[in-house]
Order: sequence, then C-alpha cells, then structure tokens
Amino acid sequence: MRSSALLLLIPAIFATVTGSAAAKPGQFDLEKTKTVMTGLIEQKMKERGVPSVSIALVRGDSIVWKAAFGYANLRTKTPATTDTLYSTGSTFKSATATALMQLEEQGKFKLDQPVNKYLGDVQVQDRLQAEKPVTFRHMLSHWSGLTAGANTKPLWGRELPKSLEKMVAGLYSVRPPETKWEYNNYAYGMAGLLIEKISGQEYEKYMVEHVLAPLGVTTPHPVYPSPEMVEVMALPYEPGGPNGKPKPVEQVHFDVYPAGDIYLTAEDMARFLEMHLNGGMFRGKRILSEASVNAMHEPQFGGTYAFGFSVRKDPNGHTIISHSGGIPGQSSYMAGDLDAKVGVYFMSNSGAPTVIGEAALKLLRGEDYIPPAEPKIVSVDPSVLDRYIGVYLLSPDVAFTVSRDGNKLMLQQGDAPRKSELAATSPTSFIAKGQDFTVIFVADPSGATTKIVLDTGSDKIDLLKQK
Repeated sequence: MRSSALLLLIPAIFATVTGSAAAKPGQFDLEKTKTVMTGLIEQKMKERGVPSVSIALVRGDSIVWKAAFGYANLRTKTPATTDTLYSTGSTFKSATATALMQLEEQGKFKLDQPVNKYLGDVQVQDRLQAEKPVTFRHMLSHWSGLTAGANTKPLWGRELPKSLEKMVAGLYSVRPPETKWEYNNYAYGMAGLLIEKISGQEYEKYMVEHVLAPLGVTTPHPVYPSPEMVEVMALPYEPGGPNGKPKPVEQVHFDVYPAGDIYLTAEDMARFLEMHLNGGMFRGKRILSEASVNAMHEPQFGGTYAFGFSVRKDPNGHTIISHSGGIPGQSSYMAGDLDAKVGVYFMSNSGAPTVIGEAALKLLRGEDYIPPAEPKIVSVDPSVLDRYIGVYLLSPDVAFTVSRDGNKLMLQQGDAPRKSELAATSPTSFIAKGQDFTVIFVADPSGATTKIVLDTGSDKIDLLKQK
C-alpha cells in the first residue's frame, strides 16, 4: 500500500515556525508559559478534533516542562501521559543523520564519497549514467535525485534485516544529484542501512547504544516495540475537524523506518533536541562533535534543508532548526532556536498544528505570544475555481489533486481518503483548512493555471500542473 500521508511524504516542507514581530527582551516565566500553552493546546485540540497531545519544552540544558493532554484511547477514555508513546514520524530523520555523523567523525567515511562504496552487494542504480554519483551529502539533504516514496506494512511486520537491503536495491536515479530538492524517505531508509553496514551493528541496536541511551532515554525498543510498550501507545485517529469527534484509523508502519517510523515519548525526543541546541553536548556528555553538529545545521546546495533539519532565520535573526513528521493517525513536531537555546517537541495521535511550536518558542525566549488574526475568507467565482481543478506534482511519486465540491475547492494528496477544504483569502490564494499552509495558484499569460505554490510562511514549494 502506497503511503498517502502528507506529513510522511513531505514533512520538511511544513516544518516551519513563523514569527510575527521582532523579539522583545523579557524574563522567562515558567508558570505563565504553562498557563498559555495549556490554553492554546486545549483550544487547538478542540478546534481540530485532536484526541491527545504530549509536549516537552527545552531551555538551555534542561527540560523545563512536560505535559500531556487528552486521551491515548478515546473509546476507553485512557488519558495520555508524558510516558505515552507515539510515532516520531520524520522528526527522527535528524537522529538517523546524527548516527551517521558520529561514524563520519570517526573517519569511517566522508560526506562527499559515493554511498555505493559502502553498500556492498546492494547498489543504488545509476540508470542515467550521471556525472556525479549519489553521495552521503546528497542523501542526507534530499538532493540525491533518487526514486522517492514510502510503503505501509502490516503492523510490526518488520522484515529485518533484509527489508532495508531489498528497498535500497530498488532505488535508481530519476535525475542527476543536485538537480532538484525532493524530499526522499527512501534515501533515509538507505541511511539506516549504511549505519548497519559501516558500524557492523543492527540499526536499532546502534541507535539505542550510541544516540538514545547516552541522552538518558530509557525507552528500550524504538524500532521493535515490545508488548509492554504497545500497552502505553497512543492509538491513531483522523482529526474530527471543528468540534468534531476523531475517527480511529488503521494501524500501520512504514518500510522506511530509519526515515521516521520510530516509537518514543515527547521527552525522549526533547532530550535529543536539547543535545543539538547545545552543540552536541548533553549535560556534560559529548554525543557529537561541535563541528559535526554545525555541519548538520548548514543548509545544502542553496536550499533550506540541512542534514535531517529544515533551517531558517526567524524575524529576530535567530537560526531555527525544525522538522515535522507523521504516519496516518500520528504526528510530531520539533523546533529549536540555536541562538536562544530553547526548543519544543510535541506529538499527537492525530494532527496538532505547528502554531503550538510558534507559541512555545516565543514564551521560552521570554516574549509574549499573541495569536495571529483570523484571515478574512472571500468568495471566488465558480468559473475561476474550475481553472484550478487538476493534478499537481511535487515529484513523480508525490501528487496533489485539486477538485470541486459545490462552490468549494478540495485538496487531496495521492489516494488519501481525507480531503482538505481550501478557503479563499483572494481569487488566487487559499488556506488549507486544518493544515498550516496556504495554496497559491499561478497562471501563465494566457490565464491557464500552470502550478500551485505551497506557502508555509517561510518556505515556498512549487508543484507543477500535470498536462
């Protein structure tokens, strides 16, 4: 089954925290932060019909607050707690990249070496005979030019260790490296296999021993959840919409688990974020060299994506590292301010909005959080809406369909059962309801629609209309 989850296929596009005003120096107030964040989270859960949220806030070298809201299981009214496990989604890409960087700084490989040199009998196919081979740098920054996507598998039916080899053996070039930025889960699946090949350890064993355990993470089996872990997992749901009831969805996992199908708590991942905010140090213990951490936060090839992180400057001039992620019925979000050394990580068994991250960073810096004004919705002539109907491609494997439902435009990714309503703020600009981005329709001089732009506030991604 081909994945149709927006957060899984292109989470980096939406991994942004927007700012609306210049920074105002202030004193961090923990109690105020708890009060504002609690109100905001409860409000957004109600607005979107989200069952639960678990959150952890980082300031300096400590987690200053962790909390959980709602239900891990709606039917039994089982409360979510800070020990509830969720899928990390693609936020774990940065952890996979961190593991590879540990091996790189040990001299086991170099970032600009071809990955095929280390894959042994399992080789990436260069069907284009490109001048540049696919390197570790291309793989970690999504500039590999390789086939992309992800497939669902029966729950817990991991076919290890051969599943990663089988997946990588099917990868081939669709364009030369460095030609186009394309989010690639398969490439991060290959990164997991390279960790195994280079370290000589199975992926989960390496990640636990060298990345998670040194951070004080005690969750024992993030890749192969134990029965005891399954007992405390949040069940997956589809958001219920405004004041609606969430609906349970099928439990699945993805074959590209090193790309982000890992099971941990919000606090576990906040510890990882804390390490990155402190230059590779975690409470006096060196996890990764400062040089390697800096390399991971450096956008590649003129883009906004580094190694497992989106990177941008906010209106205060601070460098923000971030990533979002998800699988059907689960979502996650991570953001950190490298200059203020503050960060937020939250998870949900549905789809919690990234505005929670915006508010958290402001409050952690001692600023006031002022909710953005509600946009004014306008009517658009149906004949104009008809011009926008069609299929728009991010890559050969990632398609979005715009359709009409009466006088409404709807947006659907792939074969996903759920469609998002597009609400017009102008004849060409539409807010995707229940999402955190705007869809802008672009026409050529003749008036024919040629593409859409997904605008998150700081990133703009073009999708070309299929002819």
